[in-house]
Amino acid sequence: MVVQVEEQRESASLVATPRCVRDSAVERFVTAARCDDRLAYLREFKAVSPTYGELSRPLPEAVQTSLGVDRFWSHQAEAIDLLRAGLSTVVATGTSSGKSLCYQAVIAEAACAPLRARTSLLLFPTKALAQDQARSLAKLGLARLAIGTYDGDASPEARIWVRQKATVVLTNPEMVHYGLLPNHARWRSFLSRLQYVVIDELHLLRGVFGSHVAHVLRRLRRLCAVYGSDPTFVFASATIGEPARLAEELCGKDVTAVITDGSPKAPRTFLLWNPHLRKSSEHRISTGGETAAIAAQLIDAGLRTIVFSRSRKGTELSAAEISRRLRGPGRVRPYRGGYLAE
Repeated sequence: MVVQVEEQRESASLVATPRCVRDSAVERFVTAARCDDRLAYLREFKAVSPTYGELSRPLPEAVQTSLGVDRFWSHQAEAIDLLRAGLSTVVATGTSSGKSLCYQAVIAEAACAPLRARTSLLLFPTKALAQDQARSLAKLGLARLAIGTYDGDASPEARIWVRQKATVVLTNPEMVHYGLLPNHARWRSFLSRLQYVVIDELHLLRGVFGSHVAHVLRRLRRLCAVYGSDPTFVFASATIGEPARLAEELCGKDVTAVITDGSPKAPRTFLLWNPHLRKSSEHRISTGGETAAIAAQLIDAGLRTIVFSRSRKGTELSAAEISRRLRGPGRVRPYRGGYLAE
């Protein structure tokens, strides 16, 4: 079990715990953990200040304003310049380092081209991620950014609109395989203007699934060539070894890696916890119970906490046990696959 306590940049829509309260709560927890023989490993990371970069040429004013940022972090500026030069790129930087902004900027610029709007295709491993990114792009508020999700939940009418009107299509590899490629004549206008193909969560595309996606992307490139386009590929990934090599094997093109992270980082403390052995047994005490106890302690200290489980059942059991220990309604909510949309 890994417990991570991290100071996060707070969303304006959430009530934030004051920094002094967070810091003292984390310090008390870590001090107590140092004296516990269940602590197997502890490492603390200091805060890191941001490193900024400058674009080789400014973005259109409307696009820059819609993004809501005055300056780009160094890896964002590097990636945007590479993509605008037509070079396929993989951005493999840390969590919450603004990888999405790298492709949002160039996608918005392409859609707002003065003479002929260019299109973009975004592939995500799950419908939830695609929907989340669709909402993020819609918040840019650009009239020429026509956004459509093309997945199993889309109605026939919605799919027709996406094919005919959308400049940005968010989908998944399976829908490209079953829905777009076999019916490419219906997508002629979209494919002929396709400038960017975004593949998110690159680190998941390995093994059999990765091989399937590689074939899908090669078929897509062949059809684009038929209709007169040669899209630039954008990959986003968690930090992995040789991200450019994996990206190149997937798309069949040369890919440049952007791996130097210029985003700021809050102080972080990592603890690895090893539960005690049961009496008269070689088996250890339930990790679920240990997790619930630690999470309840952190929540009681005023720290926003996320607990990851390996299964749906584990998620529900952990949430129920943490709630029982806290003895207060509404403070813990499970979230997992299998829930209905509402």
